[in-house]
Amino acid sequence: MSVFEVESWLVAEGKETEHQKALRGWLKWVKDHRNLFKEWKSVRYFYKKVAGADSNRHFIMWEYDSLADYEAYKKRRKDYSGPYVEYKTVDPYYMKVFNHSGMTMEFWEDRERDLWIE
Repeated sequence: MSVFEVESWLVAEGKETEHQKALRGWLKWVKDHRNLFKEWKSVRYFYKKVAGADSNRHFIMWEYDSLADYEAYKKRRKDYSGPYVEYKTVDPYYMKVFNHSGMTMEFWEDRERDLWIE
């Protein structure tokens, strides 16, 4: 069973263009440096379009084999040292494009995956 770390946020007011550029840059950088993220089975980016008060919310979903893999990754990257120094420079979290006061983080588990239609 996989574990999913799901973070969500709204874009900082007036920062839509910068946000889009930052997210695309981050996703490309991560893809180009995949060896730094061995615990990530997948990373997905979503936008919640029509959802009442939650409309316009953005989501990143990281998939891990286990909570232990999540913890191992976070421990290794915790102070952004070594190869993660550059990672911090492309992380949109530090680019003032998120409304940080509205950010959320949740953990999800998949269920009945053998019956999923993909």
